[in-house]
Amino acid sequence: MLTSESKKEFDDARRQAFIEEMLSFFTGRSTDLLSFDEIQHKLRLQDASYKGLQEIELDKIVGSVGRYRDFTRTFLPKRDEIADRWRRVDEVAHTSGYPPIEVYKVGDVYFVRDGNHRVSVARQHNAKTIEAYVIEYKTPVPITSADELNDILLKAERARFLEKTNLDQIRPGHNVEFTEPGRYRLVREHIAFHKYLKETECGCEIPYEEAVASWYDNVYMPVIRLIRERGVMKHFPGRTEADLYAWILLHRAELESRVQKLGAVSTEDILDTVTLEKSPNPLRRLMGYFRRQLDLQNLPLQAERKQFLDDTQIDQLRPGHGIECTEPGCYQLLREHISTHKYLKETELQTEIPFVEAVTSWYDNVYQPVVQKIMSRGVLQNMAGRTATDLYLYVTSRRAALEENKEAVQEILDEAILQEIEQESQAISPIGRLMQFLGRVFAV
Repeated sequence: MLTSESKKEFDDARRQAFIEEMLSFFTGRSTDLLSFDEIQHKLRLQDASYKGLQEIELDKIVGSVGRYRDFTRTFLPKRDEIADRWRRVDEVAHTSGYPPIEVYKVGDVYFVRDGNHRVSVARQHNAKTIEAYVIEYKTPVPITSADELNDILLKAERARFLEKTNLDQIRPGHNVEFTEPGRYRLVREHIAFHKYLKETECGCEIPYEEAVASWYDNVYMPVIRLIRERGVMKHFPGRTEADLYAWILLHRAELESRVQKLGAVSTEDILDTVTLEKSPNPLRRLMGYFRRQLDLQNLPLQAERKQFLDDTQIDQLRPGHGIECTEPGCYQLLREHISTHKYLKETELQTEIPFVEAVTSWYDNVYQPVVQKIMSRGVLQNMAGRTATDLYLYVTSRRAALEENKEAVQEILDEAILQEIEQESQAISPIGRLMQFLGRVFAV
């Protein structure tokens, strides 16, 4: 029979959980337990070994296999539904102690496989350690009890980025370090696109490490030097120069397209805007500001096309251009191709070029060569309802992704991708297939 004392202890624990979750609202620190399955997937944990029975610190237990939604990070109960089980464990603990739990060890922390309620009760009783059968996984990155999910994801993404790019050896002492997940992937895609543009313009193959060095010296560092000259970082406590570089990269095309139409938006102008819009949480405020100013909500396809034609003046610059997409978002992707092409050419030429010149250069030297290959091979005959522009986006994006994923030790030819397209008989659209592919390639 459950006692009133166990009810009091559970009620106390629930009140503490409520207070802990309320405080997290103000501190911004998560109170959630980590999911072992998610960590295993993100870190690609495979190699494990049994370490036997050990005395482990309760403070180092940070997650659970199946009960991570039932308890806070300090294993306080979050749901009234677990009261009976918790109270039974509590009463057994007062008389018999705690049977050993089962845990997975990853780095310096543990995830409960069996015994979540025992951990919760033990912590409520102010115990410092508990016996556990330990299975340890090898991890590519160090993990501590202070790490939140984003911290672990960042460590994993950074390790994968450095493994793929070899940037530590190519440019020792570099400062490419982000504070938000997803940015390392963005830079890898940018390097791959930088490599593709340079190869397209020179008509030659460039080793991947050379492309990494070129991106770092000619694209990344000029922006970083400008950030330092302007003293912008003093307005962004807790952020890095690489964070601001990524923000500029993400929003340059949007700003040029929506704010100044056909006029270029310089990095200096963007940095001035950043400085003027500083706040205690400047990155979030900027994101909200530009979402409001740029009106980036989903536009109908016809409206997207009209805006693309207005922005680029491609009808006047290249009559009969044949640029037409069949899926929302593709015109914006084309616009970003042009803006990136313009930025890279200006960086290499060390001079500003008119936007219309960038449009024609992209069309003649990047877009048309790919489309000509598509048309000469008759690939569209087997792609009902699709256009050459659809396939251009598929080919260029997949080519860059393939080279990056294979560490770009050899050139991936457009012809090889087109041949692959010809051989595929599935009814999946090229763009849909691309998104599936990129999801696999860049999964961390």
